Amino acid sequence: MGAETPQQYLDAAPEPGRLWLTEFWAHVEQRCPDLPLVMFRSTPMFKFTDSYLKGYVMFTAAKGHFSAHAIDFDLVAAAQQSITGAFGGKGSVSVKYANTDAKPELTQFVDDVLRRHGYLN
Repeated sequence: MGAETPQQYLDAAPEPGRLWLTEFWAHVEQRCPDLPLVMFRSTPMFKFTDSYLKGYVMFTAAKGHFSAHAIDFDLVAAAQQSITGAFGGKGSVSVKYANTDAKPELTQFVDDVLRRHGYLN
């Protein structure tokens, strides 16, 4: 059974992932205080409209890496290219937990997604 709340997701995440999740959730909440963190398929997500297909930003914590997810595939691809050591699929930018140098650029990716969807100037 999957998580039903963001706190359950956080509690089940691997230890190094908890810090990353907390940091990135706080970043979005600080930048966009009216954007709710909702559950989507047992994973917390910041969904921009009535459908995730219209935009979102989501973070996941796996055993060995952290990922930021968005449906803006061009921004995802650009971030994967620009962040040293990044990898991921079509909709995610992933970095190993040891790659803390990636945090500023990963934060920039999140801001780019938020900006594209009208949440930042």
